[in-house]
Amino acid sequence: MALFTERRLAHNPAMIPPTGDRRRVSRDGMAAGAAAGAIASGRAGKGIAELIDPTVEETYWRSNYMREPYYERGYNFEDYYPAYRTGWEGRARYQNRRFDEAERDLARDYQRNRGDSRLEWAKNRHAARAAWERLEGPDFTERSQ
Repeated sequence: MALFTERRLAHNPAMIPPTGDRRRVSRDGMAAGAAAGAIASGRAGKGIAELIDPTVEETYWRSNYMREPYYERGYNFEDYYPAYRTGWEGRARYQNRRFDEAERDLARDYQRNRGDSRLEWAKNRHAARAAWERLEGPDFTERSQ
């Protein structure tokens, strides 16, 4: 989901760089500043939980879990899914903490989410961390929407 559009940022489409990064300030700077301010104020009122789309996260991890360094043959997505869910839900629930600070609570949450997964927390915590870290940084909303 693009947060910036040509109409809101640049009166002159030629000012948009080839990379498509529309956050670049135009010469007068007013259009970009107005759009950035509107987006920032819109985000300020929302909690991180409202910005995370679980369907997008599940789709992403379903497509990518086998590429992760912790993946082991013999396990399928259903074994890793509870950890991914714990990671993205935990990122929203414990938003003012780092993963290491929240790990005890995340382990407890994982036990609730675990279902039929064959992986214990100690073996699946890396998947939870991966889902948590995917939602860090200023551009995470573009990845989760």
